[in-house]
Amino acid sequence: MEISSVLIWFLIGLAMMLLEFAIPGLIVIFFGAGAWVLAILTAIFPSMALWVQLMLFTVISVASLLLLRRQLKKHFFSDHEGAESEGLDDYIGRKAIVEKAFVKGEGKVLYRGTSWDAFADEDIPEGTPVRIIDKDSIRLKVEPIK
Repeated sequence: MEISSVLIWFLIGLAMMLLEFAIPGLIVIFFGAGAWVLAILTAIFPSMALWVQLMLFTVISVASLLLLRRQLKKHFFSDHEGAESEGLDDYIGRKAIVEKAFVKGEGKVLYRGTSWDAFADEDIPEGTPVRIIDKDSIRLKVEPIK
């Protein structure tokens, strides 16, 4: 019993799609998609030579990787998803408002419509405008604007 090339390309594509979960980076998935395109092409043209299949697989996979990866990465991995993806320059020098008064250096500020845990070197009353001077993970260090 001979296994068809359509089934082989489909299984290669499936394995690569699943491998993308183990090796994230939005790269392997394009080779999986290339294998699935080859499965369709070998179903349409069953007498296609192996060297042609391999050449088409390489060209389709690499071309889709180069043409689509950047757009898909922007779409699925937005720059604003997590605080760690934003640069320090997005915070330093920006103004915020004290949402919960700072007592013993701990409080909350409202910045870009979001409540942030923050810390300061002094107690600051609620409603005071502050300037962000540093960022430690997901906490902002602030000082009152004088």
